[in-house]
Amino acid sequence: MSTTLYVRLPHRPHDQPQPWQFGALPFALVRTALADPARRGQARAAPEVLREGHARIADLPAAERLVLILAASDVLLTSASVPPLPPARLKQALPNLVEDALATDAQPCHIGIGPALDGSTPARGPRGPRQRLLMVADRAWLRAVLDAFAEHQHRRRHVLAAQLCVPLAALPEEEAGAEPTLAPADDVPAPVQPATLVVEAAASALAQSDALGAESGGELLDTAAAAKARQWQLTVRTSAHAGYGLLLGDDALAAWQALAPDGTWYADADAAAMAPVPGLRQATRAGWRLWIDGAQDCLREPALDLAQFEFAQGRADRWNLVAWRLPLALLAGIVLVQIIGMNTHWLLLRNEQQRLEAAQLQTLHSAFPQIQTVLDAPLQMRRQVEQLRIASGRSTPEDFLPLADRFAQAARRLPPDALQALEYRSRVLVVTLKPGTDTAGLRNAARQAGLQMEEDKAGNASGSTGISAGTPVTPGSRWTIKPGL
Repeated sequence: MSTTLYVRLPHRPHDQPQPWQFGALPFALVRTALADPARRGQARAAPEVLREGHARIADLPAAERLVLILAASDVLLTSASVPPLPPARLKQALPNLVEDALATDAQPCHIGIGPALDGSTPARGPRGPRQRLLMVADRAWLRAVLDAFAEHQHRRRHVLAAQLCVPLAALPEEEAGAEPTLAPADDVPAPVQPATLVVEAAASALAQSDALGAESGGELLDTAAAAKARQWQLTVRTSAHAGYGLLLGDDALAAWQALAPDGTWYADADAAAMAPVPGLRQATRAGWRLWIDGAQDCLREPALDLAQFEFAQGRADRWNLVAWRLPLALLAGIVLVQIIGMNTHWLLLRNEQQRLEAAQLQTLHSAFPQIQTVLDAPLQMRRQVEQLRIASGRSTPEDFLPLADRFAQAARRLPPDALQALEYRSRVLVVTLKPGTDTAGLRNAARQAGLQMEEDKAGNASGSTGISAGTPVTPGSRWTIKPGL
C-alpha cells in the first residue's frame, strides 16, 4: 500500500503582491494498492480516500507521494516543433517557441515539455524536430508553491495541470438505426471528442492580511456586493492533450455557455446552487473522485509533469530523512564508539611506550652514569657494552677469530679445494667458494653455528676487483659471513 496526497491549488492572484501566503487548501489523502506483477491481467483496485477536507500546508498529512494540481487558468497548453537539443540549450530555446502564443513576455514563464504529438516516428527521422505539447506557467507562482511545500514530508512530488486531471468524455456511440455507408474510410469524418467541463466556485485560498481587516473596520460586504464579486473557476478539457481554464463572473459565465463546446458538465455544490446557468443543476457533481481518477491517468505519462528543469526533484529530495533517523543515529553511535575505543587504545599504548622508555633510560643511567645526553637508549647501551668488552681485551663475535672459528665448524664437511679465498674487512668475513660447491648445505650449517651467510652479489659482478685496485677477483661465488641476529 502507498499513500498519495492530492492538493488543489488556488488560481494565481493578480491583485495581491508577493510574497504569497497560502491559507487552507483542499486536499485528499488516498491509499492505493501497489501493482502485483503476478496479477497483471486483473484490474487495479480503486484508490481509497482516507481523508479529505481543507487544511493549511503545515497541517497536511504526510504521504509517500505529493500531487499538486495547478488551476487550469494558470497553465497554458500549446504545441510547437521542438528540436532535439540538450536540456540546457533546450531551456534557453523554449521561450522563443511559445512567444507567439503568449500575450506577455515568455522569459518569466516556466515551460514544461510534454509528450510528442506526432506519433512514435517523426516525419523527419529520429533526429529531427518533433511536435510536442508545451505547458506554460508563471515561474514565480510555481516557485512560491514549491517553496511553500518544502517542509512537507513526502518522497516524490508531481505538479499537474488541472485541465489534464479531468477525465476525457466518452466518444458518442453510433445510432442503432444508422445505415451503413460505402464511402471510403478517408471520406468518413472522425468522431468529435466531446469536452469535459467543470464549474466550481473560485474561492481564493490565500491568507488575508490582518491589515486589510483593520483598515476596513471589520465591515463585511453585503449580499449584493458579494454576488457581484463572485467568480467561477471553469476547467475545460477538449482532448487528450488540450484544455484551458477561465475565471468568469456570473454574467460572463452565462454568456460563455452559448459558446461552450459540447460535452459533459460537472459542477460542485456551490456552482449547482448559485451559478447563473440552469443546466448546472442537473450536472454531475464534481468531487475528489473525479480529480483523483484524472490525475492517476495523467501520472501514467511522466512527461505531463510540470516539475521539470530547475523544478525537477533530485535524488536527495526523494530521500526520506525521517525514516532513516534511527539507522543513522545507530550508525553515528557505532562510529563514535569506535573512535573513542581507538583513541583509548592509542593512549594506553602511548603510556606503555613512555613507561618502557623511562625504564630503558633509568637502566642506562644506572649502568653508565657518565652519559648525559640520551638520544637512543638501546643503541647507546649496545655501544657502551661493546667498548667495555674491547677495553677488557675480550674478542667480540664480529672479530676475525670468532668468525673464522665458527665458519670452520660449519665448513668441516667441505672438500679441501672448495674454499678458494678468505678475506676479512669491515668486521665481515668474505669467503670465495669454488663453482659447484653445495652452498645450500653450507648455509644451513652456518645458520646452526650462529652465523648469517649471504651471497655477495656486488663482488660476483663481472669486472669487479679485489682488495686492492688491479687485483682480479678469484673466479667463484663470494659470500659474506657475519654473526647471526
